Amino acid sequence: MIGIFILTGIAFLLAVLLVFVDSKLNEEDIDIEKVLDLLPGYNCGACGYPGCKEMSHEILKEKENYKKCVPLRGENKKKMEEYLYEGE
Repeated sequence: MIGIFILTGIAFLLAVLLVFVDSKLNEEDIDIEKVLDLLPGYNCGACGYPGCKEMSHEILKEKENYKKCVPLRGENKKKMEEYLYEGE
């Protein structure tokens, strides 16, 4: 009988842990998608990365990396700066 309670408790703790990890991973995916939407999407490699998706990962690591994107200009550049530096 006590074994059932122990296994139930362990299962509950693992479920809570899985929900927490999943929510953190989804937040990162949302950020990457937002940055990726603001990039031109040419996948030209002018920034030194193989494509815009890799560039969006690097932008989230270091905000100043958005300046390496050569085709990023005009309104999208302003939107990118607003997104990256909001709240500072």
